[in-house]
Amino acid sequence: MVIVGGGLSGLVAANHIARRGLPVAVLEKASAVGGRAITREKHGFLFNLGPHALYRAGTLQQTLRDFGIAVRGGVPTGAGGYALYRGRRHTLPTGLASLMTTGLLDIAEKIELARVQTALPAIDAAAADRETLSSWLDAHVHHERVRDLLRTIVRVTTFTNDPERQSAGAALAQLQLGLKGVLYLDGGWQTIVEGLRRTALAAGARIVTTSPAVGLERHNAREVTAVRLADGTAVRASAVVIAAGPDDVDAISGQTRLASTLPSPVRIATLDVALRSLPRPKQTVAFGVDTPLYFSVHSALARLAPQAGALIHVSKYLRPDENAGREVEQELERLMDDMQPGWRDRVEARHYLPSLMVTHAEVTAASGGLGGRPAARLAPFDNLFVAGDWVGPRGQLSDAAAASAVDAARLATEAAGHAAQRSGAAIQIA
Repeated sequence: MVIVGGGLSGLVAANHIARRGLPVAVLEKASAVGGRAITREKHGFLFNLGPHALYRAGTLQQTLRDFGIAVRGGVPTGAGGYALYRGRRHTLPTGLASLMTTGLLDIAEKIELARVQTALPAIDAAAADRETLSSWLDAHVHHERVRDLLRTIVRVTTFTNDPERQSAGAALAQLQLGLKGVLYLDGGWQTIVEGLRRTALAAGARIVTTSPAVGLERHNAREVTAVRLADGTAVRASAVVIAAGPDDVDAISGQTRLASTLPSPVRIATLDVALRSLPRPKQTVAFGVDTPLYFSVHSALARLAPQAGALIHVSKYLRPDENAGREVEQELERLMDDMQPGWRDRVEARHYLPSLMVTHAEVTAASGGLGGRPAARLAPFDNLFVAGDWVGPRGQLSDAAAASAVDAARLATEAAGHAAQRSGAAIQIA
């Protein structure tokens, strides 16, 4: 079997197949595996590509446990954080004490927020899959400030800033998952990449980098026989999983038109900053309530910086049609000025990413919520499958990447078994 793509989905799929004693090759176009989960080191600071959090009860974490991969880190609670509203900092209401003391809400708003938070675990999220987040909030939340705060939390948990189109069911499901906590990882998300790479190789998988796939060879309209690389090499396969974005699937398959039919990607603009030290060590978290902004010192909870150093993510959640240039970078710098005055004199390194793709397709109400995403089996093929954060009915973000990879690997294994019964073929380089 062949996996095209060595990001999280591709590595999870490879592990799933190799652990069953089956031959599998991973073809990655870049010089290293990991995709958007890579972590870069500079001056001792570990930069993820924007803010990353591993959901403790999510599919990716469970999959890592199944593979025997342990990760460590800190659990953010938001305690001591700020809610930014109309140019002022207010206590972020994360628990009973902070809810009672925050100046962000009046008494009636505090009572309503407490009611919503209490009811959240029991809400049937799937029932709201085809309802927009804005519509759901209008129907269930009376106070506009409480709606604003809930939209804030949805942005943080889903990275999506599109309440007029976002599926309320998907948003609520992610809020429910978030109640069980997330991890900021010691060593960054590269620890996940390296763990998956090592276990895949140990199980017998082959990983080949700098090997861009450009097309497929077929026995007939429904059966793929090989993956064709840019250098003309054909990698024979009894089944293929394309663990990549919809644009790549369209280009490689030569038959689908997924990219033009899916909702818009989810993107953020992010300024990632490494400081020698924090001017205000206690000011580590802030979320915009009336602006889609995010500030978090991830190194306060995870080992990402040298001693006394700080690794900070400052981000703006972009609307689908929004472009971010220098003006957004300046907006993020002003947030840094507010939260960490004097930071500019302590910079060790900084990266600005004006349009970082978080997930390839928003989960919208119009598309049917999570259940409306493309299936892992790619029609009309019998042995071609897809995986990624835009595929399948389970999970969002990296959890969707892992869940769809497991589904695609299982289906590919079944398809390869049928092919082996017919021909006895195995993967080989032609």
